[in-house]
Amino acid sequence: MRKALKGSSFLFYFLTILVFFVLGGLFSRYMGVGKNQGLAGGAIVLGYALTYAFGALIVAIILAGKLKTKIIVYTNFILFIVLTIFIFLGYKRHLEMEKNKVPAQERLISPKPTAPAQPIHNIQFENGMGQGFFSPNFVENDKLYFYSPTDPRAWNGVGEAIDSLVFYKNRNGQYDIQYAPPYFFPEIVKMDYEWLMIKVITSGKYMLELEINQETGQSVLVDKFSGNLIYWPEFILNTNSVEIMEAFPQKVLIKPLENAAVNSISYVFLQPIAVQGDWLKVNLTDKEFFNLGQGWIKWKSNDKLIIRYNLFS
Repeated sequence: MRKALKGSSFLFYFLTILVFFVLGGLFSRYMGVGKNQGLAGGAIVLGYALTYAFGALIVAIILAGKLKTKIIVYTNFILFIVLTIFIFLGYKRHLEMEKNKVPAQERLISPKPTAPAQPIHNIQFENGMGQGFFSPNFVENDKLYFYSPTDPRAWNGVGEAIDSLVFYKNRNGQYDIQYAPPYFFPEIVKMDYEWLMIKVITSGKYMLELEINQETGQSVLVDKFSGNLIYWPEFILNTNSVEIMEAFPQKVLIKPLENAAVNSISYVFLQPIAVQGDWLKVNLTDKEFFNLGQGWIKWKSNDKLIIRYNLFS
């Protein structure tokens, strides 16, 4: 028991905790612990690292009472070397990240309309609202292949790809677009929030026709099962707030009827809570998003969106 209380033993405990804390963290990350858990992922990895360190400390205390002092000293020397290597490699990795760091504004992809590289296919130039949005599953698929809507085989899921999007995970652990064709100009691209939504024009049995360029109306086909189809009602209900547009003036009403009475409550934001046909039920809130009451507005008319939506606060 006395050997367990010597200075060399306490150093043994300290070095063991540090080394196995690092090893636990590295092993947890290698095994994918905390993957796709957002901000909670780091806390999960930290918890595993602490568990490894605590377990190693218990073993170290038991060994310190049984091993000879000379062996403990040698072990301390080995642990110190291992810890030094970890520190050196960590510092080297830090320097590499600083050297290759790209300003945030350069990491964001802001596609701009360009001359289409593929023939434009649009039966009707203005495709209207469409059915909703397609969101690629880039977590499971690093490529989204494009097919021609004029290829009959493509509608049956056996066509030949004409182009693609390529996704990758950047140094910040976020998914981003590595390659996009020059004509790629979809409805919503916000990859710093991992948001990519492309308007759906036609929904087939195997494929979806997407408006890939909102300026030209160019469309492509994609595999229906390579992502999620979000219909307009679901999409609009998951926006942060909506606004009445000056081009389509209207009042907030107490019922979803054209001749209903006007809701006279003063508000700052309108937050969607329900959809009924062309009508949208909203919470009327102040600037702190405190609910002041409810009302109804029209959100679409004749396949045309007549309100402005805000995805984020």
